[in-house]
Amino acid sequence: MNQLKTLLAVIENKSFAAAGDVIGLSPSAVSLQIKAMEDELGVQLFDRIKRPPVPTARGRALAEHATKTLALFEASASVARGEMVRSNLAIGSVPTALASFLPTGLKSIQATYPALQVAVKNGSSAALAQRLAEGHLDVAICTKPENQIPGLEWHSIAFEPFVIVAPAHAEGENWQDLLRQHPFIWFNRKTWAGQSIEEELSVQGIEVKSAMEIDSLDAISNLVSEGLGISIVPICKGRRPFSTRLRTVPFGDPPFSREVGAFTNSDGRADIVIDTFVAALQSS
Repeated sequence: MNQLKTLLAVIENKSFAAAGDVIGLSPSAVSLQIKAMEDELGVQLFDRIKRPPVPTARGRALAEHATKTLALFEASASVARGEMVRSNLAIGSVPTALASFLPTGLKSIQATYPALQVAVKNGSSAALAQRLAEGHLDVAICTKPENQIPGLEWHSIAFEPFVIVAPAHAEGENWQDLLRQHPFIWFNRKTWAGQSIEEELSVQGIEVKSAMEIDSLDAISNLVSEGLGISIVPICKGRRPFSTRLRTVPFGDPPFSREVGAFTNSDGRADIVIDTFVAALQSS
């Protein structure tokens, strides 16, 4: 890299002596660096018959390449130090966040960094956390697990209460009656949210009449509104209100809730784009 910088300095300053003054080398040291490059490449970079020496066609071509190479090197170093914004951002999100607060966060980050290329993948909380740990994602938006995951840093976004959703005219005075009297539509128990619902029902001593298991909140709402059962779902941050065809009742006493947020890698490196994105999610 130093030899390339010397080459550019000579061309820009039009002499070995002037280049040496700029980069802090003696004219002879500059000449030795240029000669070493010529010997290594097997080409003549400067016509020394002329005074001051003039770059040859190959010297000018190498200088053009050197300019691009040095720019890329400096950009890479800046990105690694967190001093320069990245060009790509890979985001993983659970479907509930994708259908609620994530679009607002995406709009904000793309307004801040118009050239940023954003890729979004959906999946379960566990799968997204694993993909983040493996380096396939930059941010994973999911439900907070019971135990911290080594190597990942948690950023809380919201606490979302769970409610029982039932047809508007479903019989049942309270949440216990509703759960005992109607077929139950599970929120996918392979997800962390679904598992927490199942565990809380067990803690409350409620045995439900299992009817089906779905991983889409919109699908669950549609099924319930058609009178096919009741369910327990989170009230997601930024999500539109439930249909007037549905009755909602807080689940649990005190009401049960989950924490949603974003996992990032806890490698200690600053990343202004990721930090800005997480802040946008938190304020959305």
